[in-house]
Amino acid sequence: MHRRARSILRGEQGLSMILVLCIGALFVALSAALVYAASVLTANANRQLLEQEAYQLATSFSDVLEGELNDYDPNDRDSKTFAGFVNNEFMFSVSYGKDIYDLESQPFVFELMKGSTAAADGADSITITLRRRPGEDVDDLNLGGQGQYVTTDKEWQSFLRDWQSTDYKVIDLQLDVTVTAKKGGEQFSFTRVYDRHIHYPIDYYTIDGQTAHYSWTSGTNQFTVPGGSTLVIDKNDTTVHTIVPHYDTRQQDKTTITYTRGVKQNASKTQELSLIHISEPTRP
Repeated sequence: MHRRARSILRGEQGLSMILVLCIGALFVALSAALVYAASVLTANANRQLLEQEAYQLATSFSDVLEGELNDYDPNDRDSKTFAGFVNNEFMFSVSYGKDIYDLESQPFVFELMKGSTAAADGADSITITLRRRPGEDVDDLNLGGQGQYVTTDKEWQSFLRDWQSTDYKVIDLQLDVTVTAKKGGEQFSFTRVYDRHIHYPIDYYTIDGQTAHYSWTSGTNQFTVPGGSTLVIDKNDTTVHTIVPHYDTRQQDKTTITYTRGVKQNASKTQELSLIHISEPTRP
């Protein structure tokens, strides 16, 4: 009887030991799961913090570039500033894409590495990507046909005076500025689209679809072809003439350039992709 009781007790002690070991293993597993979950949450929080920092770096640097863009000095001939490079080279030169007023350009990339001026703001690196495309008023330049015009049954002299005034600007081109900030393995890209407003001088006028290039003197009703014929618009003449201005795009009046935020226009084509990397971009 006693032997049987001791046998039963030994069996129950064995089961208790097994139960204790199982419960201990369960607690170890739960502890490991909690540690893993805490590490995942911490990693996600750190990642979100880095993403937020990258976002703030990209947007704040975009604000800096926007300020520089509208602080352009037309006397800056050597393009040592961001605005100088944009206006003296990128927006004007066919080196960054032919057919300026018809095709979207290839992208041009500045890359600032750690230790550069921008990295002092906390970024591991900042990349600036520029892209140019025709603006919404490009057809008004009448480069590939008739865009804007006026007929002589209206106040045509007022139109011509406005066109020749330096206050008359067109949105000839658009500029995309994309800033990509990298921080601790995370990155964020921020793009702003700008409309460029500029005044172009009148090169000549065509009248009634003729090929002759006429000039007009403000305050008169007379058009002349240099060294050639003269056309007088008589207010009593019942014939309605069509006057088309043609602008001299070779003579960009850079003193009139301003940029405003715009909405991306559709270009007819995009030129072949080409990336150019520069270790340190120009900032004042």
